[in-house]
Amino acid sequence: MTREETSLPGAGRQAAVRLPLDFTAFHRLYRPVYVRYAERCLRSRADADEAVDDGFEQVLLMWPEILRMASPTAYVWRVMKNRIVDHARARGRRPVVVEAAVFETATLESCADPIGELEGNLRLLAAVSQLSERQREVIVFRHYEGYSYAEIADHLGLTPAGVRSVDRYARRRLKEIYQEGEVR
Repeated sequence: MTREETSLPGAGRQAAVRLPLDFTAFHRLYRPVYVRYAERCLRSRADADEAVDDGFEQVLLMWPEILRMASPTAYVWRVMKNRIVDHARARGRRPVVVEAAVFETATLESCADPIGELEGNLRLLAAVSQLSERQREVIVFRHYEGYSYAEIADHLGLTPAGVRSVDRYARRRLKEIYQEGEVR
């Protein structure tokens, strides 16, 4: 395994160390995605950086084993989600990705009925919260973050067809929730 002497961007706590080149490349490719997600959850860039850096420190310790896994990206995604939750709990909060989407809707400023729009968004939030974790992830990545099926598949360790299937079932379930009046 070839190594490069470097310190990870965003990991100011670390001195320069020898890192595997494949880890460094993975870090450079995925860190922005994880930080963006963490920032939405934690509502703070500093907290997001800290959570993701802590996650990468954990990943680095297990890097050779992670590379032997069937889906390294899916494993690292789980590590990052757990670190985000840990950071939120340590600050007496809970992570809030979908909730943030409700209040960051640009249409609220330009619509004729902002209160009605907000009520609809809150109803959608309640419906999305009833989906499985995997379905919520796909809905957020696809319809809120705007990632392609291929990008989501890469992040979650699925195939693009698998992501399309999860998205289709999630949207179908949302429609059922709305039609049955199950929105809580």
